[in-house]
Order: sequence, then structure tokens, then C-alpha cells
Amino acid sequence: MRLLFLAIVALCVSPSYSQESTDQKDSVILSDSLVADVAETAEIVNKQSNKAFLSHLSVAVRASTMGVGLQVATPINDYLKLRAGIDFAGYKTSAFNIDLSDPDGVFNTSFGYVPQYRMDGELNFTNGNILVDFHPTKGIFHFTAGVFIGTNQLKARGFLVDSKGDRVKLKEGVTKWPEIDFEGYQLILDNANLDATLQLGKTIKPYFGLGLGRSIANKRVAFKFELGMIYQGDYSIKQNGKEVKIVENVSENFEDIGDYTKWLKWWPMLNFQLSYKIF
Repeated sequence: MRLLFLAIVALCVSPSYSQESTDQKDSVILSDSLVADVAETAEIVNKQSNKAFLSHLSVAVRASTMGVGLQVATPINDYLKLRAGIDFAGYKTSAFNIDLSDPDGVFNTSFGYVPQYRMDGELNFTNGNILVDFHPTKGIFHFTAGVFIGTNQLKARGFLVDSKGDRVKLKEGVTKWPEIDFEGYQLILDNANLDATLQLGKTIKPYFGLGLGRSIANKRVAFKFELGMIYQGDYSIKQNGKEVKIVENVSENFEDIGDYTKWLKWWPMLNFQLSYKIF
């Protein structure tokens, strides 16, 4: 619209100059100069508008450690690009056994031996995201900061088994099932069954990363690689829909569990995405 206005001004002004001038040659020079000024101004305006907010819009498909997703992007200026989208992840494991320890002897008291926990897991991630890419040199290298908003859960379902793989049974004369400690969370056994849901961190999770590529292509298609970390915060556990409280000074029944749960607070991000510029 701005370009059309400037063109109309050029056409209207140039004839008036030629009518009032007594020298036809000077009129032509003046008219040409005015047209050149209009063209230069239009080029500057065009370059500025190409980098303005919502001057371009791209859509992208993503595959990352947060799942698969869709994303849209638009420039803020030459250095900053705004992205927003949503990711989904769903994964189920096959059954496997986890070794347990018995520092207080509760398993020997209840069963006469130390059992294993046979479980299968289900991972469910659903997160929206709002991210900003900063290109310090206007090139493909960029820093990214923003937030992921959503719920990440790990559901564990299983039961205790003996050395033969059979479901455990209480010793004769024992009527109460023992509680199992998981990093301070005391989990309840229900007739050898042990089901729990881990809520992995908070709903709003800050993110920082760096990458190579563009979320908005120079032409039509762009590829982007990104590496970073999402701070989820401490996890919590629920059983039967109720949050389990942490108990101080209890023994740990899951061997070396801290080697695994330490990754739940800081979730690694590895992202590949393909973008298409709509306009």
C-alpha cells in the first residue's frame, strides 16, 4: 500500500514540474530524479517491511526429545525470530525387571528373600512452547530461550517377583505388605502390585539452547538443528490419584535410582525441524 502511494505521488508531481518549467530538459531531469528518489525510498521501505513482525510466516514439523510437533514462526526484526507450537510424545516400554535392595530387612521379614520389581512404563508428554531465536550475526547460528508449557508424566505399572519370576507371596503368619521407599517417597504395595505416576517437574518449564539453521527460510524451505536443556524442576509421585509425601530418614529400596532420576530435573533437548515459508 505504501509503495502504491509513493508511485501515485511520483506520477502526480512530475507533470506539474514539467508544466511550470520553461526548460523541458530540466523538467525531464527533475522528473527522473524524483522517480529515482521514490524508487530508493520504496526499496528501503520494502527491506524494512520484510523483517517486520508478521511480514513472513513459516510452518515447521519437528522431531525432538519432547516428541513430534508443529510450529509457526515469524520475524521480530533482523536478529530475533518468534516461534510457537505444540509437541506430543507417547511411548510404552516392554516389561523388565529392576533390582531392589533391603537395607532394613523388611523384604526378608515379609517374604524371606529380596524380590525384584517387574514393570512396564508409559511416557506421556504434551507441551506447548513459545521460543525466541537470537541470531547475533544474522546467520544460521542462534541462541534460543523460552518456555514449554504442559504436563510430562511417566506411569509405572508392575509387581514384585521372586527369583523364578513368579508373583511374591507373604510369609506364613505375615499379613501386612511392606512399604517401598523410592528416594524418600514411601510407596504402598497392593497384593504385590506397585503402580505409580511420576509427574516430571512443573507445568511451566524454562528452556535455553543453541542451534544451527533458520526457522524462517530465505526462500521457501529451511532446516534447523537445536541442542539445549529444559528445566523441569523436582518430580512428584502419585498413587491412586493422591500425591505421595516425602518421608525423611528412610532407607532406599531401589538400587542406584539417583543415576536415573537426576535426568528428570534437567531434560535434554535435541531437535530437528523442517520449515516451509508460506509468505
